[in-house]
Amino acid sequence: MTQANENTPETATSAAQPAAVDGRMARGDRTRQALIETAFEEIHACGFRAASLNSILRKAGCTKGSLYHHFPDKHALGLAAIHEFMGAHIQETWIVPLAEAGDPLTSIRAIIGRYASGETGMDPRLGCPFQNLTQELAGLDEEFRTCFIELFETWRGTITDALARGQQNGTVRKNIDPKSAATLIVASHQGIVSMIKATQDETVGKTVTPAFFDYLESLRP
Repeated sequence: MTQANENTPETATSAAQPAAVDGRMARGDRTRQALIETAFEEIHACGFRAASLNSILRKAGCTKGSLYHHFPDKHALGLAAIHEFMGAHIQETWIVPLAEAGDPLTSIRAIIGRYASGETGMDPRLGCPFQNLTQELAGLDEEFRTCFIELFETWRGTITDALARGQQNGTVRKNIDPKSAATLIVASHQGIVSMIKATQDETVGKTVTPAFFDYLESLRP
């Protein structure tokens, strides 16, 4: 029997199969990402219940078949979009800068400054997508509420841990409760964003930033 060498059709076909599978997986990943990104934008602009699945598919350039290959329904797509996008936003904007911060108050000031200057990439006139959805769905949908709790705890926990480290290294007063202060920081941030959306006035954030900074400075020894 003649043994096939590397130039035989059988070998070429075998070598091509993994590449074809990898190609399909890559296309599938791109399709899923397009659906996630477009769904997030649609939900941020319209709210979850008003978001149009047909509009999401059209803007993403995807078919219903592609959607149902990755997600069983709009609900699952919405959950994934919020969890992944807001999770990534919290990771990039809060967790990474605070992870090893020796002076967490200065780092938090820098983060708030990025929001005030519009560097975070979110249109404040649309409100915080996280806040919008908590107001829309937290009392109506248990799965979304569980997702919100997880994201809030991650966000607040990151600030709590950073403040506790600051207490250990002497950059934060030891007579404060880090968790309480972290809760106030998150709540203040969300309240400011809510005012910007309500007034459609981005200068609200710039106006209140000095007072926010004064509070942070009051946490120093």
